[in-house]
Amino acid sequence: MENSTSFYQFVGFQPPQGPDTDGIEELDIDPGEYALFSDFDGTIVDIASRPDAIKYSGEDADLFAKAMKRFGGAVAIVSGRNLEDVAHYVGVFDGVISGGHGTELRIDGEIERHELPDPDHLEHIKAAVAEFAVIDPRVILEEKTYGIVLHYRQNPEMEFKARKFAECLLEGRDDFEIQPAKMALEIKPKNISKAAAIEKIMLAPAFYGHTPIYVGDDATDESAFAYVNEHDGISIKIGDGPTIAQYRTGSPASYKKWLSRQINKRRD
Repeated sequence: MENSTSFYQFVGFQPPQGPDTDGIEELDIDPGEYALFSDFDGTIVDIASRPDAIKYSGEDADLFAKAMKRFGGAVAIVSGRNLEDVAHYVGVFDGVISGGHGTELRIDGEIERHELPDPDHLEHIKAAVAEFAVIDPRVILEEKTYGIVLHYRQNPEMEFKARKFAECLLEGRDDFEIQPAKMALEIKPKNISKAAAIEKIMLAPAFYGHTPIYVGDDATDESAFAYVNEHDGISIKIGDGPTIAQYRTGSPASYKKWLSRQINKRRD
């Protein structure tokens, strides 16, 4: 397998490094002034060998229930997973959830869904990818309402083959695109992004007028980092890799430790 730098260059996604990102140990905020946006996999929960093997604990639920109070309801989970899938894991969490990279949005219990550019072609893509996985089961599929993901975490040597297949599948199409992620490739509609989801959420009453914080872990989060940076917010990258985020921390555990400290800190 090629190293990560070569991979990012290969897929045409090489965010500028800019100045060194700072750690979050000394980052101190007043939650009442901010709106908190968190990715899910790799940010709130650890990435697992399979998409269905993640663990969202009772401690996680307690932390985000407290966050809802301290941030005045301005807390959102912004995920690439289907909205329904995220909602299943987080249970009673009543904050905003964005699923499918912004294709689905739950605000105040109401769900909005993006209109697909070509539903029939998406079904063709899904069928072709499913057949590819039957032929070579080293790839694990994750089907989504608005796309499909080829995971090769358990078999990293499949990276090149999976990408070439996806490129051939989308040749001549301008309505779908390949979104690189950690040890995975997602085929999704163009013109949707986590940044666009955040922009819409910021208009909701609980979020309006607050400064955004976005926390994420991979290439799918870079558009959100860019939006937050442009709006004088705080962007936090989980783990290694090139990024335009302003801050960095090592793992979901260290992020949640920082968040707990901000929530529980006494402020005069």
